[in-house]
Amino acid sequence: MSNAGHCSIKLQRKEFAIDVEFNIPSRGVLGIFGHSGSGKTTLLRCLAGLEKHTQGQIEFNGKTWLSDSHSLSSQARNIGYIFQEDRLFPHLSVQDNIEYGSKRCTANKPISLDSKDLFELLNIAHLLNRKPQKLSGGEKQRVALARALLKNPQIMLLDEPLASLDKKHKQEILPFLSRLHRELSIPMLYVSHSMEEVSLLCDHIMVIEQGRIQFDGRLHDALVSPESPLAKADDAAAVLDGIVAKQEKGFQLSTIQTANGNNIVVPGKTEIGQQVRVRIQASNISLCKTAISDSSILNIIEGTISAIVDQCGSHVLLQINSRNDLLLARITQKSYQHLELGVGQTIYMQIKAVSLHST
Repeated sequence: MSNAGHCSIKLQRKEFAIDVEFNIPSRGVLGIFGHSGSGKTTLLRCLAGLEKHTQGQIEFNGKTWLSDSHSLSSQARNIGYIFQEDRLFPHLSVQDNIEYGSKRCTANKPISLDSKDLFELLNIAHLLNRKPQKLSGGEKQRVALARALLKNPQIMLLDEPLASLDKKHKQEILPFLSRLHRELSIPMLYVSHSMEEVSLLCDHIMVIEQGRIQFDGRLHDALVSPESPLAKADDAAAVLDGIVAKQEKGFQLSTIQTANGNNIVVPGKTEIGQQVRVRIQASNISLCKTAISDSSILNIIEGTISAIVDQCGSHVLLQINSRNDLLLARITQKSYQHLELGVGQTIYMQIKAVSLHST
């Protein structure tokens, strides 16, 4: 994938420093993952021109935003910024809130988004006359997205936009973020400390700790590579992209075929041909040395142990290759030794649970 920009950013504070260098893809979602205090929000603020003492160089779409002798204003960078809170004006209607940002944008706007299409995309046309206090948390964030997008920004920066929402409203807004990802060509940077969010929404992951990049790579590599800290997390999981290849309507089951030809059965109603993403947690895979036919588990997939990702305490975390689909399995040290497992060995994965997400 081509890049829209390159960033080399440094910011020094008394007890904290940012020192990173990375590329911004021309489209898709770049996830910035890290725990609280790792520097994620500060990095976005530097990119947006909101941190006065930022040093380094930022090039985006052929223009210099930051250099040793030059710093473009935030308004001139034309960035759509979504904060953790919606930050809507309570005295203005939804319509007036949305128009507020676009009227005050001073940057050139070569791409035009049709407001009617955008309102339909975000399902907010019926909310335009309401005041923010009459909206749910998910509705407020969708309005905030519309306000940012109608500026026709060159790039979207999303700073944990689901952090203030409860589980119900998170599930409400995730499909809209997926649609933006799929239907708009605007590159997005998505900050989060939620493994589930970055797994479902992002194409590329940058892991930050104490202001430094610990890993930078494709989503699939970031989740399963032994070099990535995400692979060793308690909720470690692999993500596979695929399409719905078959339906069993009587059982309300769908078969997902991955890009590498594996078939995974999942519960739920989906449309044949629909592009989806499946997330499989390492803790939801058990292993056996022979294929089992009389099991209630629907997904039993053959693979080869390709790496030991982590081995400490009572558990072992294994990377398993099945037709070049890489998954993770966490089993006990006792089971690992009892089965006499090792790298290069053929094994059968029993997948006990799968989460499905449209892309």
